[in-house]
Amino acid sequence: MKRLILAAGLFAATLTASLHAQTMNMQASIPFDFRIGNTVLPSGDYVIRNSGGVMFVSQVGGGHKSGNFLTVGEDHPNTSAADGTLLFARYGEAYYLSKVWVRGDQTARKLPTTSRERELASHIGLSGTASASLRTK
Repeated sequence: MKRLILAAGLFAATLTASLHAQTMNMQASIPFDFRIGNTVLPSGDYVIRNSGGVMFVSQVGGGHKSGNFLTVGEDHPNTSAADGTLLFARYGEAYYLSKVWVRGDQTARKLPTTSRERELASHIGLSGTASASLRTK
């Protein structure tokens, strides 16, 4: 019984430590309107938080729009970004937040692709990408 309690305690400590390591609290200025899933967010200053695979994006001023989403995986870029970066996929005039790189991480957090984004990609194709730098809050 003591071994079971000890094992459960070690598991909980390991899980808590890994979730804490993934916590992020950053800011970014985004100069264009963009989408997170089906939510349209206006250009402006945003706070980006991540904890345990769930990201929350909240506008600092203005209408205080926000969106939250689950990340679906990780991406391993060819080079490591010195600074944190938000990467947007552009289809025509529509920008979709697609990846988030945090300073010091070797992997990026990837967002799910919506059905609308897949539809735009098949009809218009990827027009390009845009990025916004993250800074410590």
